[in-house]
Amino acid sequence: MGIARDAFRHFIFDLDGTLTDSSGPITTGLVNALHVVGINGIQPNEMRRWIGRPLSEIFDVYLLDHEQRTADAETFARMLQAFREGHDALFPEGIKLYPGVHETLGTLRNEGAKLAIATTKYQEAAEFVCRGLGLSDYVDAICGTDRGKPVKPDPWLIQYALEELDADPKETLVIGDTDADVIAAHAAGCKAAAVRFGFGDPKELKMSKPDFWLDSLEEIL
Repeated sequence: MGIARDAFRHFIFDLDGTLTDSSGPITTGLVNALHVVGINGIQPNEMRRWIGRPLSEIFDVYLLDHEQRTADAETFARMLQAFREGHDALFPEGIKLYPGVHETLGTLRNEGAKLAIATTKYQEAAEFVCRGLGLSDYVDAICGTDRGKPVKPDPWLIQYALEELDADPKETLVIGDTDADVIAAHAAGCKAAAVRFGFGDPKELKMSKPDFWLDSLEEIL
């Protein structure tokens, strides 16, 4: 089923796996973060399955498995710094915008739509990436998830973006690549479009029952 453009005045986009293929910097950053606490031998391609999950969760999973502990404030700060160093060493050359991103966001913006990015990335990191890729010019709000805040599929992040846009959920389309994006959108009262080209598991995406499927972002137009 195609998207009826006039049905939506507001659009909320996930970032990693929806607007950007950021797998290289993210997986390298995660390996770097584990290395700083002595967890070695893990390859970047093994970390792809974690893309879209909060860093605090990822760090705790590996620390529990290898050291039977979770990250206290000092450990988390060290791992976060190491993640950023590994990530930023490959940025922006290592991050690719998916085809049609600038065209889609620019057209929606020119037509009067209000746009937001809602991402599991920390606020500072989300703003850094969006500035570096020229996405900040198109959106009215960049909404990240700082430590301690609920993450998708909890609807909190989508509700946060709705508040920033002063948007009616019934007039808002959420675009993402994982079942967590779809579930969060529906819980917040929005329609959801799932992209087929991101990091999400196709079976899990199908089970979440998105309202629309996209093979490219330009299909929104």
